Amino acid sequence: MIKNSSIPYFFAPPAIISFIFDAPKSDFFSGMAQMIDIFTSAYVTSLVFYYMVDYLPAIKQEKKAKEIIAPKLVSLYLYISELLAMIKYAAEQEKLLQTGKPEDMDKLHFKNKVILCKQKSFKNEVENGTTPYSFDLLKDCDNFRTLILNICNEISGTPSFSYCDTQVIHIISEIQLSELLRILPKPNDFLLQFDFADVSYLGLGEGYQQLLSIYKELAVFVDTRHGYEMIDISKEEIQEWQEEQVESLKEHPEIAQILIANQRQNK
Repeated sequence: MIKNSSIPYFFAPPAIISFIFDAPKSDFFSGMAQMIDIFTSAYVTSLVFYYMVDYLPAIKQEKKAKEIIAPKLVSLYLYISELLAMIKYAAEQEKLLQTGKPEDMDKLHFKNKVILCKQKSFKNEVENGTTPYSFDLLKDCDNFRTLILNICNEISGTPSFSYCDTQVIHIISEIQLSELLRILPKPNDFLLQFDFADVSYLGLGEGYQQLLSIYKELAVFVDTRHGYEMIDISKEEIQEWQEEQVESLKEHPEIAQILIANQRQNK
């Protein structure tokens, strides 16, 4: 475009500048330069059009999507971490992880009973404290499955979701199709109503490994990563914890009323 332009120089150019930018003298090269100028002008026009109409709006949408989805990814990471930690600890209690084979976890029993332990928390992979913890593997896994899928639905339903990083879109899709979330039993499953039923969940171990892999991929896109690990608690620590709870209920009897109401509601 510059070589075919008729704009005069504001100074006497050196020979090398004239050689590069001066318009051709012969008819043949002048015609060639005009043809190239047409294609060049079309390309530059298309480039400017793309930048103004597609690129700039897409950048704004990506920024908007990141602002909306970022806190949801933090919650999603936290929920998956706690779900995996509960399943792993329950499997360790049943000594199902000694061989390292994923299929051993298929034998995990989902019983409607409370498991006592300690929860070690992490913030961005740095240990952030330990506290007594209890969970019901059957009910809590079902609750966390619901929380995880609800957040995925919220994220994928965001108007700007298509402008997210393609890897984030892929991760959300993988979580929604997670084999582990599909296999996890529901509290009202018929076979779980009988204590004698030795139920196996084929694919549970592989599903666990798959969700663990997705969880690690998700970490790259989460600014504040809250993680959990369940560890053993001693009888002395359990007794001390229970005594603290009793004292707390004595000081705040309204808490006991709320807990009783919740238990009645969950029955």
